[in-house]
Amino acid sequence: MDGETVDGETVDGVTADDGPPREGDGREPGVDAEGETSRGEYALGVLGALIVLLVLGFLAHQAVVVRDGDPQLSVTSATAEPVDDGWSVPFEVHNSGGTTAEEVQVTGVLERDGEELQEATATIAYVPPRSRQSGALLFSVDPGTGTLQVRPTAYTLP
Repeated sequence: MDGETVDGETVDGVTADDGPPREGDGREPGVDAEGETSRGEYALGVLGALIVLLVLGFLAHQAVVVRDGDPQLSVTSATAEPVDDGWSVPFEVHNSGGTTAEEVQVTGVLERDGEELQEATATIAYVPPRSRQSGALLFSVDPGTGTLQVRPTAYTLP
């Protein structure tokens, strides 16, 4: 039986290192031969604590700094472009607020010499917080011949 291993011991009485600790062999998981925690385990512990602190800091920042508020809508329009039956004025609605705006009404009023020539309205289904949505207003009169004011006129909250 020379060199044969039985339950972690050889026939001549020398203990063999046969892998991970097992129940009843006197060794504890995570502890090296001298009974101390290894440097790698300390490094992983520090890394885990750092990740937890970063997540807690992010959540605290979101709770204190980022506030939900009403939608803050603004509209920018581009130059009118000719289309088949008139003119198209592309626009973009920006919501800088903290809440979604639904059924956003955008109205464009074309005036010349203080007189309203035409009004066009478009509805955007929704504009999420801190995002943009695009659309176009259609006119039968060239918007370049007067003053065009484009603005949001209504919305609903979800």
